[in-house]
Amino acid sequence: MKKVESLRNQTQPSVSFSRIAKNLLRCLLLLACPIAGGAAVAADEPAARPATETLSGYLQNWNLDRAARALLEEPSAWSDAKLQLALRVIARLAVAPPAASADWREGAAAGWPQGQGPAIEDRLVRIEGRAIFVAPLTLPPAQAEIAERTTIDVVRIRTAAGNLVDCIADVTPRDWPRWRAIDEPASVVGLPLTTGPGPQPAPPPAEGTAWPAEPHALLLAARRLAWHPATPLGALGMDYGLFDTVVDGQKLVAGDTAAFYAMLAAVGRGTQEGIEAAAGRPADVLPLLDPGRGWFANHRGDPLTVEGTARRATRIQIDDPVRRRELGTDHYWELYVFVPTSLIKVNDRLQETYPLVCCVRRLPQGMPTGQSINEPVRVSGFAMKRYAYPLPKLKGEGAQEEKRQETPLLIGRQAIWVPEPSTAEATSLLGWAFMGLAGAVGLLLAFAAWRLNRDSRKQEKRLRESLPDKFDLPK
Repeated sequence: MKKVESLRNQTQPSVSFSRIAKNLLRCLLLLACPIAGGAAVAADEPAARPATETLSGYLQNWNLDRAARALLEEPSAWSDAKLQLALRVIARLAVAPPAASADWREGAAAGWPQGQGPAIEDRLVRIEGRAIFVAPLTLPPAQAEIAERTTIDVVRIRTAAGNLVDCIADVTPRDWPRWRAIDEPASVVGLPLTTGPGPQPAPPPAEGTAWPAEPHALLLAARRLAWHPATPLGALGMDYGLFDTVVDGQKLVAGDTAAFYAMLAAVGRGTQEGIEAAAGRPADVLPLLDPGRGWFANHRGDPLTVEGTARRATRIQIDDPVRRRELGTDHYWELYVFVPTSLIKVNDRLQETYPLVCCVRRLPQGMPTGQSINEPVRVSGFAMKRYAYPLPKLKGEGAQEEKRQETPLLIGRQAIWVPEPSTAEATSLLGWAFMGLAGAVGLLLAFAAWRLNRDSRKQEKRLRESLPDKFDLPK
């Protein structure tokens, strides 16, 4: 939410003498630490995570701590003044430092026991349940101008315990219908505002159903609501609302980042066997290749398996510490896998293979990597987007418009390598196979000779037994 500095009662945090003293003390402690030759941290041990600002301190700096939010807990009816205070909370949660925000989310309280009201404090809570109603709340003109939006969504969630939680959220899934009952698995991490009255959006005169009359148990303010549909990827904790900003037909852009890393984190929570079972046998990739079919519009996040030849395997280092925490690793692998197709024409060229980009968390031990490999692989994962990348110019093309190629981008847990035997191994295998075959033929010949000899003796015996006792020669 932009222009948050213009919101009423928003003051710049003051720098106290005690804070200056604390910072000076930290610097002196750092200077006192040995730089070399002392007790250094072992190279294979993870570095300690630097301390981040607490949520209570952050809210207090912006005059949004619980004492400053006391208006929201008053039993009076919902008002524009209460809405403005809630909007300020959402705006500040949206621009909080990423590392601190990640800490606050990890420390969020997991809901509350049935029948007990949650404490309103400067701590985030995590709510999971079913989203049952979504409606846009119209903002007063002055607030709409500051927020640069005319409405903000209010979502009602029913928890497994049956509690009703309303949430004012900056971002909600685009595919959820408004002004009618829904039933979608959802989760949210937000700041409790009140157990008292909250906003009740008013429906347009000829549209939808009125906001539910049953009062809520808690009102939250949140940056976004997460949607976890009943799909293999949703079961791994993927927020399908992140797909709303994914852009097809381009390289990885800013709108793709959250969804990309969330998918890599999701496949890390699953098992390779489970992902392979959901993806099934290698798929026909032609529907994914044609932009005119719009496959990703209805199948983004679907599981599938591709099988082909990896021509490139590149280790991608993750520099963002928050993303490393999210994934539990500092890298992933990017593969260009050429899969077989029917005869197709691409950029005025006929071909029977097509490259797919597969990003996986790990590769099999011993698999070759680099910019020029030729390894048979199989990748099971989830379809993210139609990824575009520039094609290298050929000699003699001169200055002309850059050619681009679009290809599906697949996110998986790991690649399965099916290495072909080396020449030495193949020669050895052929040698052993030949020796085995020769031995088998020898055994068969010996067995046949033995059978023939035995049958001959038996025949001779039968012949002897059939001879008369006496044979008279003619005179």
